Amino acid sequence: MNLLIGRLLLRYTDRFLSRWTVFALDLILVVVTYLAAQFIAFNFQPAMIPWATLPRKAGIVVVIYALAFLHAQSYVGVVRHSGSKDFSRLFQATVEAALVLLVLSFTLKNPQFSRVALISQGMLFLITSVGGRLAVRSTFLSIQLRKAKKGTGIVIVGAGSMGRAAQSAIQHEGRNGDHVIAFIDDNRKKAGKNINGTPILKASNALTKEYLEKNNVGKMVVAIKNIPAARVKELSNTSLELGLQVKRVPPISSWVNGELTAKQIRPISLEELLGRDPINLSYETLNGFIKGKTVLITGAAGSIGSELVRQVMRQEPKLLIALDQAETPTYHLDLELRQFPNYANVKPTIASVTDAERMAQIFSTYTPEVVFHAAAYKHVPLMEDHPQEAVKTNILGTHTTAKLAYEHGAECFVMVSTDKAVNPTNIMGASKRAAEHVVSYFNRQPDNRTRFVTTRFGNVLGSNGSVIPIFKKQLEEGGPITLTHKDITRYFMTIPEAVRLVLEAGHMGQGGELYVFDMGEPVKIYDLAVNLIKLSGLTLGKDIQIVETGLRPGEKLYEELLADGETTKPTHHAQIFIAEAHSLELQEVESLVSDATEEKNWWGYISEYQQL
Repeated sequence: MNLLIGRLLLRYTDRFLSRWTVFALDLILVVVTYLAAQFIAFNFQPAMIPWATLPRKAGIVVVIYALAFLHAQSYVGVVRHSGSKDFSRLFQATVEAALVLLVLSFTLKNPQFSRVALISQGMLFLITSVGGRLAVRSTFLSIQLRKAKKGTGIVIVGAGSMGRAAQSAIQHEGRNGDHVIAFIDDNRKKAGKNINGTPILKASNALTKEYLEKNNVGKMVVAIKNIPAARVKELSNTSLELGLQVKRVPPISSWVNGELTAKQIRPISLEELLGRDPINLSYETLNGFIKGKTVLITGAAGSIGSELVRQVMRQEPKLLIALDQAETPTYHLDLELRQFPNYANVKPTIASVTDAERMAQIFSTYTPEVVFHAAAYKHVPLMEDHPQEAVKTNILGTHTTAKLAYEHGAECFVMVSTDKAVNPTNIMGASKRAAEHVVSYFNRQPDNRTRFVTTRFGNVLGSNGSVIPIFKKQLEEGGPITLTHKDITRYFMTIPEAVRLVLEAGHMGQGGELYVFDMGEPVKIYDLAVNLIKLSGLTLGKDIQIVETGLRPGEKLYEELLADGETTKPTHHAQIFIAEAHSLELQEVESLVSDATEEKNWWGYISEYQQL
């Protein structure tokens, strides 16, 4: 018999029983259990059973149970993937049917129901129906394990509700051979227990080479809602070292109709391997700052600028001028913005911040109340070769835009700066430090009505100036991945996070502040490259190489967030600080700008302001 069942299951492992077949089988089980209940009710004495009225009573029982099944939808689940929801539906249907039949036993005189038989039948049906489903699920799983391809086993980090949802979603996928081997949980009270027969283990027991090979494990899925970033990094690095694919369950808010599907379980991102908890800010406090106002964003087609545009659009501005000199990226941004319901309130604009006449025309036409200045040249090697362009855009472009904001009485001006402006060793960094002085200069004017503030942060993952897009392109081309030095380190944050900080700086700044942020621990670029290789399923040294090319002119091994002699003071946010930076005298800034407008030895000019 077992051999026959096994063969049938093997034949239909890639098929599903019709829900009406399940419905019919459950009704047959109702009849069988009702018959068995008669023997229990009459002390296993067949002569005492009222055989004459039994068919009529059985017919009534079947009808009542059929209606209960239809109401509770107990037959709609896939039997081989039965879980708690399916069992709760069966329980609901059984209780409903039993209660109705018990009521009938008090009202019907012909036929007369045995209440003991009805209660016994309900219990028997519930036990056998649930047990049968569990048996099918167990048999199918064992068959699936025998047929499984290498690496189809999965360990899930988190034995809570999200972990159970992930298990259910993976089980219901059914076709790729993936199956859950174990849960990993740091809670000592859960370790050693199981969920639906799946053991809960400590990470130290599950994430070992022996355990993973024995159980054919190829993936780890992180399914904890508020897991610390450092713990994600630790688990992921261990798993990647062991050759596992690492995936993560998305937030519950992004589940489809509140239900998780296996397709939504995504590969873990490189950003999540940084091990730094993101800086979280609330949009609610920004509504009064942006809503109903005219906003100008320079460098709007860049990585930071375009994300600024997206987030500002969500704050319902009266008008948003998205300004950039690059035609094609601005065109692509415009196409994206057409999806916003308030697209009519955005004005994509082609212009250069170095064109004083064109910028004056824009300010006169629209009179922006809030200005986010993200336009800048930021590639260190290129600016080493073209210092005049760094001066023209980063210093004079900032001066032109800030001056117009000052003259038109803008409410707020926020400049996006960089950690390369700290103790600069390259032309790009020196030009951005000079730009910081320019912004401070206008804030200190006696008749100024504008709040001029600056934000300074490190590298932004995925931005046009980031190493990540370069590494990914090199991976696609088969390598090698190139980096300038194995020990080079940088601070990192994500683009959305950086932009939220820029928005918050504009909201909270009173004028004159230079905001710096808690960037966490610096990250080795070499480690980023290694993790990116592992996330791509490749092996360093075998599938792809990492090659050191040597430090470029002006490039530092380590970046800093504060210059020598600078200190910080806290703000209302624990991860946002105000740098108490040195400021040039007003006459010095005027001389800086005046000299920049004259054709001269640009290297000499930059070196003169290298230690601003």
